[in-house]
Amino acid sequence: MPAPPIPAQAPPRAPSRGFALLPSALLAGTSTVLLVALAAFGPVVPLAVLGALLAVLTATFRPKAFALIALVAIVVEAPLRNVLGPVGGYAGEGAIALAAVALSTRRLVTEGRLVWLPGTGWFAGYLVIGLLSSVAAEVPADITLPASYVALKGVIFAFALAQLDWTREDLVVLVRVGITAIVVMATTGLVNLVFPATWTGLTTGNPPLSYVGPIPALNGVFQHPAAFSRFCGVLAVGALVYGLVVRRSFANGVLLVASGGFALLSFQVKSIVGLLGTLAVLGGRYLRPVGAAAVVAVAPLVLLVAAPPVVSLVSGDITMYVDPDSARFRLVQGGATVAAEYFPLGAGFGRYGSSTAAENYSPLYYDLGFPDRYGLTPEPDSGQFLNDSQWPAIYGETGWIGAFFFAAGLACMLVSLLRRTTVAEQPLVHWIRITGVGWLFLLLVESVASPVFVSSPSFPFVFAAAGIVAAFRATGQDGRPGRHRLSSPHG
Repeated sequence: MPAPPIPAQAPPRAPSRGFALLPSALLAGTSTVLLVALAAFGPVVPLAVLGALLAVLTATFRPKAFALIALVAIVVEAPLRNVLGPVGGYAGEGAIALAAVALSTRRLVTEGRLVWLPGTGWFAGYLVIGLLSSVAAEVPADITLPASYVALKGVIFAFALAQLDWTREDLVVLVRVGITAIVVMATTGLVNLVFPATWTGLTTGNPPLSYVGPIPALNGVFQHPAAFSRFCGVLAVGALVYGLVVRRSFANGVLLVASGGFALLSFQVKSIVGLLGTLAVLGGRYLRPVGAAAVVAVAPLVLLVAAPPVVSLVSGDITMYVDPDSARFRLVQGGATVAAEYFPLGAGFGRYGSSTAAENYSPLYYDLGFPDRYGLTPEPDSGQFLNDSQWPAIYGETGWIGAFFFAAGLACMLVSLLRRTTVAEQPLVHWIRITGVGWLFLLLVESVASPVFVSSPSFPFVFAAAGIVAAFRATGQDGRPGRHRLSSPHG
């Protein structure tokens, strides 16, 4: 007797649309409840949490877009602090930390190895010496750790960018962003020039700092003319190198004149000297004979107009460094005293010349007699020179050995930027490489009078260039692994 036929089973019933949307609804509801609960701690807290979540997602799924966002956050750190308070002031440093963790993790997952920066070994030695100095000097951990991060945040940012596979198209985007930045700086600088009192009242709450004749020292979107000057100088170097090694055009000339001109109109001596020196070095190396002849022909007229105010500004600034009673002289001299006293180490991170030492007013400042000196006192509005130079913080906190390690790391970066990534290097890769050289020269000149390797808005650019060049050298310009891939963290 044949077996009865097996009845056909009905196909599984698809879940209803309501059940399919249930996980999303639960996630949205939970997130809403969490954000409302966090609002009890203040209106900024839920916004900060939401912003952090968006930043993590962007860093994970759109890493190059996040790298650009991080760069912008660093540049506008000071304006963000004015608008959002202390939370805005930490936006740049938070973005760097997230970039380092997210981009290096992503690289390890996808490639199985990291790209190491030239000079990493030297910078690591600088960190170790600084930490040893902190332990020997019994600096509290809550001061040492954030101060050490701030001291190396530029290197950390470079390391993060080196983990991405950069392409020519990415560099095109960076050029366009640079053009946009020049237009914004020129527009705000022009408004600042025409309506100085109104503009500075809106951006700083104070009248213009100084005038040269009828012209005010411009501050643009920043609180201080020094920041505006440094950022415009960075943009001017990028525009000049583009015209020298990629393509010359009238539009590029206009961008160069606009960015360089507004940098000069800030009347910051260190920026003027650094920018003019950098432009001269790069122009002397890359200008064609016709361009050099044109510069020689126009230079006397420019000097006739610009020399008197420039000489006056420079002579006034030099006095601040050679006068033994000036705050800047005391800061430089005090760093040498501290390095000698704590030899062979230093006073430890956060103890001398850094922003952390200024915020916590290092006990060493009392021993050096700083409270009795103008610009070095513990009052918030009277200690503006406590963080007025880069190198006293380096050799004061990590000693002469740490300063040597830091300088050696910069030297390794410079050598990397001077070397071609491949024999057939693309023009835009050549541009970012030589622009990085110009930025490093600019910052080295300004470092005698500003903490340029740790302060916004100018510090990230040379480190970003070093990281991008390291990525190109490690992966090859066509995106395939090349023979220059670095497998060890040594410089």
